[in-house]
Amino acid sequence: MKVFVAIVFLQVCQLALGIEMPPYNVTNSTDTYEERVYPARKWVSTFQAGSDSDLFNKLFNYIDGQNDAGIKVDMTAPVTTLFVPCQGLRCATNFTMSFYVPAAHQDNPPTPTNPDVYIEDRPELHVFSRRFHGFASHNDYFDNAAQLHDDLVAAGEEGVDYDTFYAVGYDSPFVIVGRNNEVWFVKK
Repeated sequence: MKVFVAIVFLQVCQLALGIEMPPYNVTNSTDTYEERVYPARKWVSTFQAGSDSDLFNKLFNYIDGQNDAGIKVDMTAPVTTLFVPCQGLRCATNFTMSFYVPAAHQDNPPTPTNPDVYIEDRPELHVFSRRFHGFASHNDYFDNAAQLHDDLVAAGEEGVDYDTFYAVGYDSPFVIVGRNNEVWFVKK
């Protein structure tokens, strides 16, 4: 029942807001996380080490017409950011932010004109997802990733990549109430 309610909730949000989201199947659901499989799809992405401060603007410029077709591309949800945390004394956390390419452009997305932006052929993604609410900071994402880690370890889940995680946001900055965020760990 929880899986059905979650899927219906996301579909209602998508229809109400008119924002397209990538398809996925829920394969397992608990009180604290969902296991999902996202089929292979195209995403528009950009990468930066040390900070994610300018990534959103680069992607927004792409959907606002900075592409070889000069067309506006509909905004989608969620915005995903792959966090690759620093593992040494002299390194920086790496960030790869991505927007889902709408279905209308999946077969032939416009090519970005900014050399820092690229079309990513993301393979099928099998994730464990934990949802939380509110305006999320980096610390909120790290705290929820730590809680998801502990829940997955306690559940005996195997084959999970705990070295990286996705920070996932569904709402524009103008949404004040009912904000939805997630953290994802990828199943290898």
